[in-house]
Amino acid sequence: MNDKSLNVLEHYDISVNKTFKGRGTIICETDAGKFVLKEYKGKTEKLELLDRLQKGINPVVKTDSIVRSKEGELYVKENDNNVYILKQHIEGRECNYKSEEDIEAAFRVMAQLHMTFRDMYNIRNDTGQYQLPIFYYAMEMQRHTTECTHIRNYLKKLKIKNDFERLLLREYDYFLDKAVSVTQRALAQSKEQYEEYVLANGFYCHGDFQYHNILFTLDNESQRGRNGRQSANCAVINFEHFAKDTGVRDIYLLLRKICEKNDWSIQKGYQMLDAYQNIRPLNDMEWNSLLLRMEYPEKFWKIANFYYNSRKSWISERNYEKLEKLICQEKNKEQFIRKIFY
Repeated sequence: MNDKSLNVLEHYDISVNKTFKGRGTIICETDAGKFVLKEYKGKTEKLELLDRLQKGINPVVKTDSIVRSKEGELYVKENDNNVYILKQHIEGRECNYKSEEDIEAAFRVMAQLHMTFRDMYNIRNDTGQYQLPIFYYAMEMQRHTTECTHIRNYLKKLKIKNDFERLLLREYDYFLDKAVSVTQRALAQSKEQYEEYVLANGFYCHGDFQYHNILFTLDNESQRGRNGRQSANCAVINFEHFAKDTGVRDIYLLLRKICEKNDWSIQKGYQMLDAYQNIRPLNDMEWNSLLLRMEYPEKFWKIANFYYNSRKSWISERNYEKLEKLICQEKNKEQFIRKIFY
């Protein structure tokens, strides 16, 4: 975001005293408190539904609700056609992925969030609102697998390859075969049955449940020594990627991220899943969905896709390191999946 986007603030009934940059945002100190200005790249039709969902969530899980403009809108569109939203700023520290206590608290608040979504029948039964399509994970796998196949064909045609491309191509068949196999198994499941299940239970999910979107408030820090539990004062922010899907989408994202950071520790895997299921147990359909998502080599697709869509004349050393780490961790990941799911 650049300084020109600050013109957006004129559309709000606030007096700005100071601004400074955050992660892809501008934090504003105003006469009415702190707010966060950020660019919004999703469909603006979703914002009214998001606003209603967050109002229903807030009594249980604290969130960064969107502020309406002077015109009563949840977004402001500037002359450059960029869309911006202003949200309440929540003070707190980010979830520490190295802390077992933090991570267990994150999975507890995730389960509480999903339980709250499920219980908000008045939201899901309102046919007058924007109808968010159901996210079906098998279709995403199919799209990613097709992209992986295309990238492999491109690599094979290269006459001169650098170190990264040689390493990528050397491991490609293994990961592509796995992607094809998992995709076929996912597509063999009943899409209609999955969608009916999501609709019948009124499910939504955060859609981007990562540790930097989980905050422990300052009040929580002061209470930590007294009760040892953090979930009651754990805030979840940045709901802009929310989706109509089971909570498994959120579980998968955070579980995979934390496992990659901890070399696929089986013990940590059990701790995270237990923290969630002690509040909201998964049924067979959700458990199978989680298994398929965990088995799919998404990290490989991300690395290959980033390479393919980047400038080929210069390969990031960081991308090479990510590929090496992925290869080194693959056996541990397979052991993790066998132990947890089979």
